[in-house]
Amino acid sequence: MGSGEKLRFGLALAAGVVIPGFLKYAFTSIGYEAFGTAVWVSGYLTAILVIWYVWIRPLDLQGTS
Repeated sequence: MGSGEKLRFGLALAAGVVIPGFLKYAFTSIGYEAFGTAVWVSGYLTAILVIWYVWIRPLDLQGTS
């Protein structure tokens, strides 16, 4: 994994936590607490799925045979 790939991974991870977090804060502060929580959970889960699909799934995790 090169440094550019590590940077993309870090940005995707940060965006998957920070952006839904800010959206949750914004919706909660205007009185939509349940919607803010739903946005945060869906954004966080989407980020987890994208990170798994792009970076973790292609790894060859087999041991020696």
